[in-house]
Amino acid sequence: MKKSILELIRYRELVRNLTLTELKLRYRDSALGFLWTVLNPLFYLLILALVFSKIIRLQIPGYAIFLFAGLASWLMIQQTAIIATGSVVNNQTLIRKIYVPKLVFPVSNVLARFVDHGILVVLLVVFMAIFGARFTWALAFLPVVVLIHFLGAFGLSLLLSVAFIRFRDVQNIAAIVFQALFYATPIIYSIDVLPEAYRPLFLWNPFYYYVETLRWPVYHGALPPWNIVGIAAAISVALFLTGWAVFIRQEKNFVFSLS
Repeated sequence: MKKSILELIRYRELVRNLTLTELKLRYRDSALGFLWTVLNPLFYLLILALVFSKIIRLQIPGYAIFLFAGLASWLMIQQTAIIATGSVVNNQTLIRKIYVPKLVFPVSNVLARFVDHGILVVLLVVFMAIFGARFTWALAFLPVVVLIHFLGAFGLSLLLSVAFIRFRDVQNIAAIVFQALFYATPIIYSIDVLPEAYRPLFLWNPFYYYVETLRWPVYHGALPPWNIVGIAAAISVALFLTGWAVFIRQEKNFVFSLS
């Protein structure tokens, strides 16, 4: 790990340039550009809020902020992992021509996506002001929450990017799994509305802990319980270390796998 980190530091200009290029290319031919970073989740939020607060009528006070906090947490992991899955394969031409640390590609992908997520978190705070949510000192915990999400998303991205080199169905499979997990995670509903007998099953879902780390400071106006923070952090560290180890062990075979 030390050697890989030192290589990333030496190639930090390449990481920076790849990150900027990723951001520019994503919105290059779009009239609204970076506004889509805001408009996409806002449209998603509007549809979900309309369906579940007005049609299905979930009785959750301040539902817009409740939903937005859960959705922001989910997008940090889901969007990052899905997009970064192809980070190595999409740069196979460069990998074949010159030596660069293969880690620079998933790193730049994840960093670019978290620029978007940073904007999303700022927008969430703006929504808190619009809807009259409480601003408390618990919001100072948000950088820690984002870091926990970043480590988890990065580790998962490394694992998926390695798997995608050998099995090109991985990205589609991951998208389907994420879609199923979205409804199995208390994002659009509260775990309190579930029958008592089913609640322990949802506690096995790692995304529950990510959502709660963000929802507590934003929606409840308090620090999340330390057992929730601890579990979310442990999952993220485990994903990060596992993803890093697998990526470093397999990267010497990347050129041959891509050939």
